[in-house]
Amino acid sequence: MKKRSTVYQDLMTGVTHFIPFIVAGGVLISFAFLFDVKNASAATFGATNPVSAWLLNIGALAMGLMLPILSGYIAFSIADRPGLLAGMVAGLLAKDGGSGFLGAIAGGFAAGYIIKLLKQVTKGLPRSFEGAKTLIIFPVFGVLLTGLAMIGVNFVVNPIMLVMNNFLQNLSEGSAIVLGAVIGAMVAFDMGGPVNKVAYLFCVASLTSEAGTAVASIPMGAVGCAGMTISTSCALATILFPKKFSEHLKDSGKAALIMGMSFIAEGAIPFAIEHPKEVIPSIMTGAAVAGGLAGLFKLTLSAPIGGIFTLPLTSNILLYLLCFIIGTLVSTFMMGALLKNHVEEEVVES
Repeated sequence: MKKRSTVYQDLMTGVTHFIPFIVAGGVLISFAFLFDVKNASAATFGATNPVSAWLLNIGALAMGLMLPILSGYIAFSIADRPGLLAGMVAGLLAKDGGSGFLGAIAGGFAAGYIIKLLKQVTKGLPRSFEGAKTLIIFPVFGVLLTGLAMIGVNFVVNPIMLVMNNFLQNLSEGSAIVLGAVIGAMVAFDMGGPVNKVAYLFCVASLTSEAGTAVASIPMGAVGCAGMTISTSCALATILFPKKFSEHLKDSGKAALIMGMSFIAEGAIPFAIEHPKEVIPSIMTGAAVAGGLAGLFKLTLSAPIGGIFTLPLTSNILLYLLCFIIGTLVSTFMMGALLKNHVEEEVVES
C-alpha cells in the first residue's frame, strides 16, 4: 500500500467537498450559454434572456462558494469544527484578494493550524471556559489571525499579477504565435486562479479597439481555443488511461468534459491537486500548443468567452477545432505518459 501523510488527507478533504460546487456551477453556467447562443456576440452573452440569466446567476453563486468550501474543509480536516469558519473566511479573502485557489489552499492550511495553535494555548484554561472558547476565542481570534495571514498571501500575489500583465502587453507587440502560446500556458497554470485571470482579462480587453469599438481579436481566439483543452484533456485522459486515475477522478472526468467544452478550466483542478507534477505541465503544454497554433493561423474570436457555443464567432471554425483537438491530444497523451497506475492509498499519521 502506498502511504500518504495527513497533509495530503487534509488537502483531499477540501477537494472532495468543493468538487460538487465546481460541477453544479460549471454545468449550470454552460446551460446558460447554451440557451443564449443566438446572442453570442452580445456583451450580455449568457444573460440576455431571463432563463439564461437565472441559470447564470445560480451557477455563478455555486462557483463562488468553491474557494471558501475548499479552504474551509482543509481547515476542518486539520482542526475539526472550529477550523471551518476561519478556513471559509480565508477562502473568501483569497477570492476577493485575487490569489485564487492557490491562495485558498494556503489560507485553509493557515486557518487550520492557527485554530490548532489556539487550542493548544487555551488547553490549560478551566473547564468553565469551554463555552467561551467555542463561541468567542476560536471564532473571533481564529478569523482575526487568519485575516492577518491572508494579507500576506494576497500581498505577495498581487504584484506578481501586475508584472505578468505588463509582460503580456509587451508580447502583444511581437509574434502572435509566442503570444498565443504564453496565453495558453497561463490560463492552464492555475485553472481559474490569478494567473489565469490575468491572461483572460488581457484577452477580453483586446476585444475593444482604441476608438472604443468592438473588434474580433487574435488573443481572444488563442485563449478561447486553449481554454477548452484544459478540462477536456483531463476528461479524455480518464477514458484513454483509466488505470492512471482513482475512482473519484474518473467521476470528476465526466463533468470535466462538459466544463472543458464550455471553456471552464476549473474542471481540471481536482486532477491538478491530486497529481500536480504530472497534470499541470501536461495541461500547460497542450494549452500552449493550442494557443500557439491559433496565433499561427491568426484565428480571431469576437465573443468574450470560448467554448463550443461561440464557435460561429471564430474566423475559421475548422482550424479553430483543429487547434483545440491537437492541444487536447498533446495534454492527454502527456498525462498518460507521466502518470503511474493508480493504487489504493492508506492514510497514516505524519
